Amino acid sequence: MMSPEPRQSSIISGAGQRIFFAAAVACCCSLMVGCRGDSRSATPAVNTGAKAEDPATHDLHMIADKATAAVIGKDLNTLLQYDHDPEDEASLRSPRGDLYCYLFDSSCIAGTNKRAIYDLFSSVPRLGIDASVTSVGGRNYGLLLFYDKSQISESELYSPGFLCTEKGMKDAVSWRFIQAGGKWTTSTLFEYKTESACKQ
Repeated sequence: MMSPEPRQSSIISGAGQRIFFAAAVACCCSLMVGCRGDSRSATPAVNTGAKAEDPATHDLHMIADKATAAVIGKDLNTLLQYDHDPEDEASLRSPRGDLYCYLFDSSCIAGTNKRAIYDLFSSVPRLGIDASVTSVGGRNYGLLLFYDKSQISESELYSPGFLCTEKGMKDAVSWRFIQAGGKWTTSTLFEYKTESACKQ
């Protein structure tokens, strides 16, 4: 995961730019979901595994570790280092905001029984974190998958269409990135306001 930087021009943010970002990342998601990624398991805490991996994948894992700890600790400031949209910040800082509910409180997620990200990260006995990197047109795209390792095997996680199943939507969450200037950037927190990887 990398040390977050202050807002830079390379960071993609804003409601309109989310559409562009999602479309760009979507072109590579189907290449990553369906292929075995580099994975490791983690408890709901910082996971700094010693497995040798390429720098791009290592940086994605560092992001995953830091974000996981921030979700568990409800560290809003750290999470907002990955989302610079003022509307998202306001939504996250409000206990009934859509982004706050999406991340921390499933009781206020309207019209769905999907659990909040916090519920997944804090309640599973074994949280799996998987990072995949692919290059398309000379540009790197990244996909992080967080999942209940006690319920989902790696082969199941990467089986066609699994993320769209009821089990996949309940016990797994994805987060997509694009590499710019040597750093991973994202337009949102996990799949908030974007199509989940299962749709690609």
